[in-house]
Amino acid sequence: MAKENMKNGDKRRHERKCTNVPVEIVTGGSLNKEKARDISRSGIFIKNSGSDKYEIDQDLVLAFESKSGEPHTLEGKIVRKDKEGIGVRFKKELVTIDIKHAEEWQ
Repeated sequence: MAKENMKNGDKRRHERKCTNVPVEIVTGGSLNKEKARDISRSGIFIKNSGSDKYEIDQDLVLAFESKSGEPHTLEGKIVRKDKEGIGVRFKKELVTIDIKHAEEWQ
């Protein structure tokens, strides 16, 4: 999928999985609750209606649970934002076990 994405002008290296998992975002000393739209090994897109509370290049910590109830915490950086939400690049790519859980989030 990654090579196909590159051919089509999409710069993503990893396949995205659709999700609707609730996500807690800690940044700048505040906690916000949002919902994710999709996730890949290298990042996540988070839906929000008030993108004014987030800035590009802002570091954050994401906390969420898989459907089985296993908690996950990831560090990331906001790399893009638009009227639908924010794109976050993980500081460390997800490993295989995390991808297993990502498939549960669909």
